[in-house]
Amino acid sequence: MTRFRLFQVLVLVASVAFFACSQLAVAQEKPHFQIKVVPKMNSDAPQVNPAPPANLYGLDQAFTATPYPAPANSDGSDLWPCFGNTSTANTDCPTIGNPSVTFPTGGVAVGVPSYVWSFANCDADTNGTSNTSYVPCGQTETWYEDDSGTGATFDLTYLLTATQVQAGVKQYLVDSGTVDFGPNPFGGATPPADVIIYGDQNLGDWPGATVGPNNANCTADFNYPTAADPAGVLFIIRANKTCVKPLPGLVTFTAVTTVATPIYTKHTTAAACGATTPPCWTVTYSATGKKSVMQKWNVWLQ
Repeated sequence: MTRFRLFQVLVLVASVAFFACSQLAVAQEKPHFQIKVVPKMNSDAPQVNPAPPANLYGLDQAFTATPYPAPANSDGSDLWPCFGNTSTANTDCPTIGNPSVTFPTGGVAVGVPSYVWSFANCDADTNGTSNTSYVPCGQTETWYEDDSGTGATFDLTYLLTATQVQAGVKQYLVDSGTVDFGPNPFGGATPPADVIIYGDQNLGDWPGATVGPNNANCTADFNYPTAADPAGVLFIIRANKTCVKPLPGLVTFTAVTTVATPIYTKHTTAAACGATTPPCWTVTYSATGKKSVMQKWNVWLQ
């Protein structure tokens, strides 16, 4: 059985859906992703000499209030983040303010970030999620600027983890696995694209989830091994981590966003392909031209 979390990538102007929706269930979380795009407001290029190397640059990161249980937009996406855009492409929040005015390009409506969070709301054993639907306690948001200059031969990947030291041992509360969104649509943008990756998030394990590794908020393989070379769909490569129940105290989030060239290896046996009908393909990523940014921050459960 599966349970879903929503991760989305936004950059303003064009919109590409990489994965369609699925049902909610309770035993194992598997994410449901969308990608959208919005243009950077500042068109200036770096003037320092020498200029910084082409790369991905972290802008901001936070654990914010989630719009749950408010109803979602008509397309199923979260009510926020929502971007100001005077074009007709922006249907989520075309106006803002009192009195209401057109939401100007360059603005964004997001959840309130916090450091201290309710342990009861973030513990899946006590927040009402057990054997019902997935109830997130917050929303992760990571912003980065893509100055990489990479093209369609580079895939955009994302890995989000949340860890906690329990009895002197680092334990996992979240591991998204390596999420491959497919060819990076942002590397050639002029001016460089500002990108936000966000998703509703709970922490740890819950009754009724599959037994680890790859249990609860530690995501299992999804559309992987792939059924084609290249995949043509969003896929997730599990990290083989085991998620445990959270405890009150410090939680460390780490997000790693990468653009790298995928290298596919063909397999023809059921043993190698698992749930994918042979032939199938596994993926590694070339170090040549690889660009990456790590963003890390803490929250406190009490």
